[in-house]
Amino acid sequence: MRGLWVVRTGLLSPESVDQVVDGAARAGINALFVQVRGRGDAFYTSRVVERSELLRGQAADFDPLGRLLARARRRGLQVHAWVNVLLTAHAGIPLPSAHVAVRHPEWLMVPREAARDALGARPADLIPLIERYRDPSDAEGLYLSPSAPGVAVHLEQVVSELVRAYAVDGLHLDFVRYPSSDYDWSRAALEGFAATRNGQDLLAGPALDPEGWGDYRRAALDSLTVRLSAVARQARPGILVSAAVVADQAQALYHHYQPWPSWMARGVLDAVCPMTYTPDTKVFRAQVAQARDKLGASASLWAGVGAWRLPLGSVVEKIRTAREAGASGVVLFSHESFEGADLDRLRTDAFSALAAAPAAGEPGGRAHR
Repeated sequence: MRGLWVVRTGLLSPESVDQVVDGAARAGINALFVQVRGRGDAFYTSRVVERSELLRGQAADFDPLGRLLARARRRGLQVHAWVNVLLTAHAGIPLPSAHVAVRHPEWLMVPREAARDALGARPADLIPLIERYRDPSDAEGLYLSPSAPGVAVHLEQVVSELVRAYAVDGLHLDFVRYPSSDYDWSRAALEGFAATRNGQDLLAGPALDPEGWGDYRRAALDSLTVRLSAVARQARPGILVSAAVVADQAQALYHHYQPWPSWMARGVLDAVCPMTYTPDTKVFRAQVAQARDKLGASASLWAGVGAWRLPLGSVVEKIRTAREAGASGVVLFSHESFEGADLDRLRTDAFSALAAAPAAGEPGGRAHR
């Protein structure tokens, strides 16, 4: 796997789409992870989700994913539809009336400090309340709650429509995690937890049983991930389901409630991409090696490389280190980090010996479950 995350800034015009695909092929990349759902919107043709406001001004028939998919096929590249699952909106930015957060503010996660006020708030007041108490160091914006009954149904519709309509090679789940352990004190989550504790006081429950509260949130996220994986495979048999996950396994499990080793062990995911974004190569090597040890020798493990924060020489070093530490490949974040001569150096310095090799899951490539 020689993957590249393509953020939505690369999908804003036909010209930018073409440049992304051609640049990736020039660099020796063999798979694009394309952010088609960035903030609860669509960079593809959809009846379920509103077209992204970032495409305003483009022709109505411009389909970023459709164009990218066609061009990538001509260049021999895989395309994985990258979906931000729970992160659904920027904070502090007016949202269109059809946005899911505006239509269903009761579906949003609530930070701990806002819990009491949120329980008594009108739905229309929830977004300003969440934003008032949001810690920007933890939460990038507004997040859907996996405990809200309507959320799983909505996201299943999103995934099913997307992978039925487009012949993508994979579904790539991102932000399938809680922003921090200070979330989710929404009514849906508190009532769900109370129901498992004989209807105890909503606000007191998490403090009375913090371990159980962690287990409850972890189970809610697990259930959602299982459902999204299943609906994707039903809609497009043979699709490869992967996820970007927190590299530190303890942080993933107890701070973000993301049991990704279990998802791999149970076959919920076909491949996992730990976000090993550290600039420290020793730490990077240790994180990749620990993930390999946890998952076993046969699992598809793609090391995420934080190229946006590294000089090119360090990116190349990380790619080589990932191979040495047992990774099945790498995914680089993101397309915005490379241009011109950098693309040529990636091919010659990192990927030259592999330039003709197929990506994981292609005919002749590394088999996956």
